[in-house]
Amino acid sequence: MKHVLFVLVALFCLLMAGCAPREVRYVVGVSQCSDDEWREQMNKEIRREALFYPGVKIDIRTAKDNNAQQIADIESLIGEGVDLLIVSPNEADAITPVIEKAYNKGIPVVLVDRKIRSDKYTAYVGADNYEIGRQVGSYIAERLQGKGNLVEVAGLKASTSALERHRGLMDALRETPDIKLIASADAAWLRVPAEKAFGDILSKFPDIDMVFAHNDRMAAGAYDAAVKQHREHDMLFVGIDALAGEGYGVEQTKLIHAAIIETRGRYVLLAVSKDADRIDAAFKKSI
Repeated sequence: MKHVLFVLVALFCLLMAGCAPREVRYVVGVSQCSDDEWREQMNKEIRREALFYPGVKIDIRTAKDNNAQQIADIESLIGEGVDLLIVSPNEADAITPVIEKAYNKGIPVVLVDRKIRSDKYTAYVGADNYEIGRQVGSYIAERLQGKGNLVEVAGLKASTSALERHRGLMDALRETPDIKLIASADAAWLRVPAEKAFGDILSKFPDIDMVFAHNDRMAAGAYDAAVKQHREHDMLFVGIDALAGEGYGVEQTKLIHAAIIETRGRYVLLAVSKDADRIDAAFKKSI
């Protein structure tokens, strides 16, 4: 998905390649909903691509998961007269009006990863989040052999990516009525809130067979909570993203099983189980 976005930015920049070397002729505004590792890497690569086109300036704003801040950021970028706006909306309902405002002013708007509640944008670059959720659901049904108690640790529930992943999950699990979603918590894509939320769930439910977190950071947070209550070996953990680098993906979640799922981009689903150390060692030998 990131590569497609970079191509869009590069194509935009190519159109401007004839401008004077040091003169800023075009401004690309970027409004990120958060500052997690995945988005930090995206920002770095956007800036790197822009270096090849001296006439293009990149202005990146980060809302830190705050709707009001993101609205203010986008209003500011509109006021500056940006020539292209790239937005990853924090929550669809809250951010839709200001994106529509930019679009109605004639500013091309590219949505990344998350959508809004209207069709007033120029392009969307992102995953098929419904399909990701559905594939996770199919994996869970197979791994639990059609029966068990499931907990969902969701991303920001008003974000379209979280909504679509949940919908895909539930549609997949319709085939296996003996798998029960016994609890769900909004952890806003973050590790610490996930640890707290899942810790509360653990105190209420003695029998949990699998935990599905909407990203790896929340899977790791849920695992941390289970460790504190000495229950990490009682259940499996599934996450999404498999970010590269030390402390992410495989290492972060003590991976036991990985499956690369092709949707409209490449996504890796992670699960943690009782055999984490053994399978993690085997995985490292294989790469």
